[in-house]
Amino acid sequence: MYGKADHHHEDDPAQLLQEKEMANLAGAASGDYSSNGGRGRIFHDRDVEGGMHMDGIDEKDSDGRYGTFFDEEIDQMTLKVRGLTYYSRSSTSCLNSCFGGGNPSRKLLKNINATLRPNQMVGLMGPSGAGKSTFLRVLTGRADGVIEGKLELNGQDLRGKWERMAMISKFLPAEDVLYQGFTPMQLLSYAACLRLRCSEAQRQRRIGLLIRELGLEKCKNTAITTSSHSLSTGERKRVMIALELLTNPNFLLLDEPCSGLDSRNAENTMTLLRDIARNKRTVVVSIHQPSISIFEKFDLVIWLNNGDMCFYGSPKKLRAYLKDKLSSPCGELENPATHFMQLMETKQQLKTKRGGGPEHSHSRVFSDIWKRTSPRIAAGTANDDLRHHPLNKPNSIMQQTWQSDGFAATLPQIDEDSAYTFKISFITQVWVLFKRRAKLQLIDLNRFAFNLSFYVMAAAFLGAIFWKLELTQDKLRDRESAVFSTITFTVWMSLNTSSPKLLLEKAVVAHEYHNGYYRLPAYYLAMLLCDTIFMSVYIVVFTSICWYMMGLNANWTEFYMINWMLALMSDQLGFTAGSLATSITSAMLIAPFVYVPCSILCGFFITPENIPLYFRWLHEISFIRFGWHMIMVSEFVGLEIEPCTYEDFRNGKCPLGPCNKQFDRPMSQLHHKFLSCKGEKLLEVLDMAPDMWETCLFRLSVLVIGLIILGYVACARVVVTRFGSGYFINCGCCR
Repeated sequence: MYGKADHHHEDDPAQLLQEKEMANLAGAASGDYSSNGGRGRIFHDRDVEGGMHMDGIDEKDSDGRYGTFFDEEIDQMTLKVRGLTYYSRSSTSCLNSCFGGGNPSRKLLKNINATLRPNQMVGLMGPSGAGKSTFLRVLTGRADGVIEGKLELNGQDLRGKWERMAMISKFLPAEDVLYQGFTPMQLLSYAACLRLRCSEAQRQRRIGLLIRELGLEKCKNTAITTSSHSLSTGERKRVMIALELLTNPNFLLLDEPCSGLDSRNAENTMTLLRDIARNKRTVVVSIHQPSISIFEKFDLVIWLNNGDMCFYGSPKKLRAYLKDKLSSPCGELENPATHFMQLMETKQQLKTKRGGGPEHSHSRVFSDIWKRTSPRIAAGTANDDLRHHPLNKPNSIMQQTWQSDGFAATLPQIDEDSAYTFKISFITQVWVLFKRRAKLQLIDLNRFAFNLSFYVMAAAFLGAIFWKLELTQDKLRDRESAVFSTITFTVWMSLNTSSPKLLLEKAVVAHEYHNGYYRLPAYYLAMLLCDTIFMSVYIVVFTSICWYMMGLNANWTEFYMINWMLALMSDQLGFTAGSLATSITSAMLIAPFVYVPCSILCGFFITPENIPLYFRWLHEISFIRFGWHMIMVSEFVGLEIEPCTYEDFRNGKCPLGPCNKQFDRPMSQLHHKFLSCKGEKLLEVLDMAPDMWETCLFRLSVLVIGLIILGYVACARVVVTRFGSGYFINCGCCR
């Protein structure tokens, strides 16, 4: 259905036969399972010495048949939902969470009962606001409200064990959660390194199978961008599906996978999802109003309306239900889904015109009819036998890390609990995430070059203003301004660039984290290391140009280290503060809000003794104050200032005076010779003790470490709490 691999041996009969078999295989991937009943056979992996090329995926097995992804063995899982009721919190702020706020007053799901079995594609339907997306979030442990009811996985209660469901189920949101700039091949490679514990050859074989089965051969090396020449919406959807199929999950849950697709691509996508479900998997799809061909592909339909269940059964049973129970027969060629949707809208319009009851009371009419006519299902008892397949402990490792028959036999026996833990080490996750982030930074060379050139231009501009400052007393204020301008620029740039960082990535990070790609500390550490390295490059270029053009006395290493620490401090401060914002615009306003008080009260613009008492505490914690103190000590300790002339002294251009220990009056140019001044004298005038350099360094280091920890708490707050169940952390320090 999605095409076949490109081969150019037109005159080779063996090659033509191979292409014909591959075409038949593509037909199987699009739903042609007539030869084996749609079940497939176990595919035996073969490790190849020295790695595996992508062409290796076309090799035949011992039976002369090409292996496919859909042939893999997988444990059977049955999920039972009984009496599920969900309340959303009206507020999820930190203070409300700490003091018992977040009133769970809105009921989004009401007494939902369902059973999700293997080999089923389940359609979750209903109008907008029916609770479809909420139901999917609850099933995957992403909802942070109050959950009542019971969820059982193979007879085991999932209460308090949401990580188990997260490891065997993968959720795909409606929006695009792919990193821009990467190709599908690169995304799959990084995801495989993060999630598959096997050799590189086996990972490449796995990726090759997915690319072929999902019809991504033509676009596997095309960068994902906003350009019209990039991947289509349907291809992006298939890339997202391929990323989640790497670990062979039992449950695949998709929120509006057909949104933005034309009718042909929508039907192709649903056909692909049906084929995925045919081999002991369960695929749950939320869809608003499917066509009749898509509707008939579902094995089970769950219809919701304002959180109430209005129907549960096969598509064929919906026709009979409309005719016998709702007295609204559906035409033979009419789409039952469209008919049911129009019936609901008609009831709502009649209710609104009559002015009777609440606006959504019509939903309770359909819900009550369903409960009366299907008492056994509504009460949580299915009409047919609910079979529970016990966990196969030796193979449970497949739920998180894909293992084929070629090497799974060598794995040790593991207990059930360890089957739901990460199989990739923390260090490996950090390294892979670091490489991916560094690659992402370097993919767009124009952006990297722009950032670097901005630092170069800023340094050249400041250097031109304070070019080769003279060592005279009348230039002391200029020298102070020069070193102060360097630290304020690094602080401002770091705050500006880091404030929207988490908002720009939170959708992708939350998706990957909750789908079990990596541990959250691994992502945060990799991000911190990678961004710090790139920031260090910018600071090296900036400080080198400023130090040379200004002719500073400070040691370059100390000058660089002070600016680097302030940049790191500002980066973490902006990252933490930006996590409180709700939009990019509000995040960008955080930089001046943080920078202005710290800059004004650091002691450069106003002396500490003149700062009002109610702002003294800001002066004491201002990190710019510590950096300015350190850089002033580095600049002026050991600095020899040229002697002041008699004319400059009389004109008030010698703020430090003649620097003589004894000076008789009346003074004249003939009586005394003016001596050179030490830089320590200026520090004494400014009340900057040189021996406080180490103290300021310690305080700044403590602030940096504290903000790194606080930045992780902020990251966890946004990723886990706003998008997740909150079993890891709810409010940073509240729970």
